[in-house]
Amino acid sequence: MFATLPAQAMKRLRITSAWGLLAAMAGFVGACRIDKLLHDPGGGPGTPLRMAFTRQPGDAPAGEPITPAVRVTVQDSTGQPATTFNGPVTVGLEANPSDAALLGTAQVNAVNGVATFADLSVDKAGSGYTLRATTSGATGATSDPFDITAPRPPPPAATHLGFAQQPQPTQAGSAITPAVKVAALDDAGNLVPAFTGPVTIALDANPGGAGLAGRKIVDAVNGVATFSDLSIDKASNGYTLRATTPGLTGATSDPFDITAPPPPPPPATHLGFSVQPSNTEAGATITPAVAVSALDASGNTVTSFTGTITVAIGANQAGGTLAGTLSVPAVNGVATFSNLSINLAGNGYTLTASAAGLAGATSAVFNITAPPPPQATQLVFTVQPSKTPPGATITPAVEVTAVDDLGNRVTSFTGYVTIALGHDASLLGNAVLSGTKMVRAVNGVARFSDLSIDQLGNGYTLQVTASGLKSAESSAFDIALL
Repeated sequence: MFATLPAQAMKRLRITSAWGLLAAMAGFVGACRIDKLLHDPGGGPGTPLRMAFTRQPGDAPAGEPITPAVRVTVQDSTGQPATTFNGPVTVGLEANPSDAALLGTAQVNAVNGVATFADLSVDKAGSGYTLRATTSGATGATSDPFDITAPRPPPPAATHLGFAQQPQPTQAGSAITPAVKVAALDDAGNLVPAFTGPVTIALDANPGGAGLAGRKIVDAVNGVATFSDLSIDKASNGYTLRATTPGLTGATSDPFDITAPPPPPPPATHLGFSVQPSNTEAGATITPAVAVSALDASGNTVTSFTGTITVAIGANQAGGTLAGTLSVPAVNGVATFSNLSINLAGNGYTLTASAAGLAGATSAVFNITAPPPPQATQLVFTVQPSKTPPGATITPAVEVTAVDDLGNRVTSFTGYVTIALGHDASLLGNAVLSGTKMVRAVNGVARFSDLSIDQLGNGYTLQVTASGLKSAESSAFDIALL
């Protein structure tokens, strides 16, 4: 029996120890759960858990928006905004001492965990109101107390009109500037911006028996009616305007004068060349551009004249033709002819100018000069070398002419022209060109009268050069026994 007791005791000890271990483990797990519920019951950072007023409602008059806007934040277990939450948040009155109504948008979707209520108001005065914020899945929140004061008294009503901008002296027929302005005023003379009714304006004192033109009925904007285009058609002193509107006492402006307009400028009576034609080469544009002005009887330019002015050749001994735009509308009284030209050289030309209803004009005398001769640009063989026996003079004499780009002989060219073998057709390529190989041109032509080649060959050519001109090569020719 004694042998079995230790074994049973050990068994009980093992059982007791196992239960103790299990109990200890259960206690640890329970403690962890309790700690989690105390410190992170929402399941971790970012999970919506509770709500808080992060911008409390402030005091405001009854019926007016609570400013700044109330802000409610849905928070996680760490007290930070639950930025993944974008659901609806609702606010309502909790403490409601005056049985008031909450007006405005009471339900707003959160943005990154924050709901902003921008237009809340309470319709009755009272002290100690609070708001309650709620949303699904998170503990709600109650705001700090706030007060709603009595509504503001309405602004005083408009009782009469007054001229905010008096009419100023102006010329007859011109708009009165600055624009006349009429304001709606309360009994204290303050502007009433809420007034938007029509205001009518008319002449009151009218010493000149004039008419008032322009828009005479204008709706007020922010309490002010602006008359921007009023004008009076007759000159006189001591005019006044009267402003009226239904329900308000009207107003009379300060006296003002309307002056006579300046007399109209004298009309154009005749033309004159304000820029005369100048000496120019034939075919070239006359510069500076010819200008013709419309003038009054005193010789002043009439800037209001916009009629068409036409120019033509007057004196024309050379029989030239005037080209370009010959009829031009005047601008500020002046017609400018920017592309006139005459094709033939001659002395003593004149131009004439005319316009309907005005006396014409003749320009000063000017000349058209001949253009300079064209410049030589290249050489050409005008008499080619011909078949000739060895050592004999090439006949007829070779001739080379200086020509312009169009191939016309330039008779003014008197430079030297040099000739040499181009292609040497001799058997050994050592033929010699003899004779005078540099000749001065006469009337643009260089004549080589004593050239000869010493060796037989088929297909010789000659080449000519001159300073500043393009060179030329002759046609092929033979040196052979005839």
